[in-house]
Amino acid sequence: MDDNRVVFLFPHILKCAGLSVRAFLMNDVPAEQAILIYSEKERDPWLKPLERVPSRQREALRILYGHRLPRSALAGFPDRPIREIGLLRDPVSWCVSMYNFLQTAPERHGVKGWSFDKWYGTIKRNRISRFYLKHYYRVPSTKMRFLTERNRFDFLSDHFQNFWFVGDYRNCDDVVARIAAEIDVPFEKLPRVNAASDNSFRVQDLSETMRQRIREENALDQALYEAWSKRLWDGRPELDAGRDLPSRWTWNNIAS
Repeated sequence: MDDNRVVFLFPHILKCAGLSVRAFLMNDVPAEQAILIYSEKERDPWLKPLERVPSRQREALRILYGHRLPRSALAGFPDRPIREIGLLRDPVSWCVSMYNFLQTAPERHGVKGWSFDKWYGTIKRNRISRFYLKHYYRVPSTKMRFLTERNRFDFLSDHFQNFWFVGDYRNCDDVVARIAAEIDVPFEKLPRVNAASDNSFRVQDLSETMRQRIREENALDQALYEAWSKRLWDGRPELDAGRDLPSRWTWNNIAS
C-alpha cells in the first residue's frame, strides 16, 4: 500500500514527561491511530511487524509509543514516511525526578527511609542513553558492555541526526502540538501528570559537590544532553560535547 501518511515513533524515555504524553494519546487520539507498547508481550509483534502485525492495524496507525517500543517497528510501514522523536534530560534533574518517583511507593520499590545519596549509590549510570540502546535499538547487553562511552555517544548521535525531533523533554508541548496537527486532532497543552508530590526533593536541595559528581559519573548522558537538547527540529547538534568521553574500553563501562 502506497501511503504518505506519516508514522511517528516516539519511545517513552523514563522521567521525560512520558506520563503526560501517554495521557494525551489515551484520551485524545482515536484508539486505532495510537498504540502503547509497554510490556514484552506488546513489544514482541513489533520485532517482526510485517509477519506478526495485521496489515489493517498497521494501515490505521499514526503513533507508536512506549517504554518497550523497538525501532524495528518501522519495518511495518515500508511505504510511509517515519518521524522519530527523541527526548533528553540532564542527569542531575533526571536522578532527582526518579528518586521522587520511587519515594511515592518506597516500600514497593525497596527504598523506604533511603536518602537521595544512599539511593544514588545503588543505581547504574547513564540511564537515558542506556534506555535508548537497550530498549529502542535493542543492543544486546553483551555487546553494550564492550562499547566505550564515546562509542555510545557516536552511535546515538549518528542515529539522532535522522530524527525528526531531538531535544529537552520540556519541549513536549510543542512536539505534541505538531503531531496533533499532522493527525488532525485538537490540542492545547499536555495534561501535567506528575508522579511526585509538590513537596518532593528538589535539585536545589543537592550540594554542588553532589551535582558535579552526578554529571561526572553520568558523563555520557550529560554529553548527549549538551549536544542535542537544543537541536529540536532544525538546529545543529553540538557534537564537541562528546569529545572528552573515554574512547578506550575499561571495566568501569560495565556499570554505565
